[in-house]
Order: sequence, then structure tokens, then C-alpha cells
Amino acid sequence: MKITLYSDYFNPRITRRLGRRIPRATALKFSEERLTEILKSMNIKYERREGAYPRLPWSRGFIYDLESEVRKSTVLKMIERRLEKY
Repeated sequence: MKITLYSDYFNPRITRRLGRRIPRATALKFSEERLTEILKSMNIKYERREGAYPRLPWSRGFIYDLESEVRKSTVLKMIERRLEKY
């Protein structure tokens, strides 16, 4: 199953209404390097490319295309739990 994650899902400067998917306190610990580290530790194949979240086209970031057998919400929760540990 192909899953798309946008770096704005983890951006603490935007509200949940605009697209942040994790709590702000956890999002403050986010960095692109940590996300790639977490994805590698979860053995998830991914590709990273530049792009923008459709809801915020002026905010440039990264798009992560994942190959995973679990749902997007489950992947986001696993990433959130691992970010909390930092």
C-alpha cells in the first residue's frame, strides 16, 4: 500500500485545522533527519522529494512516499510515539 506523508503534518507552526497531524509538543521535536531515522528503524521503504502540502501550497517542504502494509493513521501514531522519546 502506498502512503503519502507531508512534512507539514509535523510542522508545529501550523494548526491542526491547516493540517498538522500530531500534538504541538511532539511536533516541536520534529526534524527531517529524525523522520528519516525513524522510517529506517521501522524498515519502511520510502522516497523523499520536494513539494508542498495541497492545503498549504506556499509552504514548501518534503513529500514522503512510503510502501507500508499498515494504514496511514497507524504509521503516524508510530512516528509520533518515537518522536516523543527524543
